[in-house]
Amino acid sequence: MTDLSISQYANDLHVNSEVAAEDQTKVGAEISLEQLHKYYGDVKVLEDLDLHIQAGEFVAIVGRSGCGKSTLLRLIADLEQPSYGEIKFKSLLNFREGIIADDIRVMFQDPRLLPWKNILKNVQLGLAKDQFPKAEQLLEKVGLKEKSRLWPSQLSGGQRQRTALARALSHTPRVLLLDGPLGGFGCINTSRNAKFD
Repeated sequence: MTDLSISQYANDLHVNSEVAAEDQTKVGAEISLEQLHKYYGDVKVLEDLDLHIQAGEFVAIVGRSGCGKSTLLRLIADLEQPSYGEIKFKSLLNFREGIIADDIRVMFQDPRLLPWKNILKNVQLGLAKDQFPKAEQLLEKVGLKEKSRLWPSQLSGGQRQRTALARALSHTPRVLLLDGPLGGFGCINTSRNAKFD
């Protein structure tokens, strides 16, 4: 059995009432893990893991260092393949049939910002030009509007993490995977108080 603790929290998902009914299907995604195993050679990282996550649900995975938390997120994000078992999105067997790459964003412990781009351009990364104003709005929501023209090296660790959060949210992902990024956050209250539509 896998040495992870999984806590599920009440669904706090708020859908903007102005969103058309056909667009509401884009909010969240169901994820089912069935008999998931992951081995690296003889080392068992995940063994016989079953988990069902409803669309819009917030789930925390807790465990000691090296117990497989990051591996699990990498499997869900399709950055690695399971040794055995299935990961299903919206009850479809194939990851790419249920969700496209733009539907998932991973925020790692390290913010992974591009040092040769300013903060605003880091958040705009991958967005169509008509979506650039969204990056500015998100920087304002995480309290970094005034720092948008600065380079990553000019920010504190918490500010870099908030930039990475804004970048992840700018793509309106159906699945947002957070791989321990809040450890260096000086902005937990900012993220709690910010309202992301």
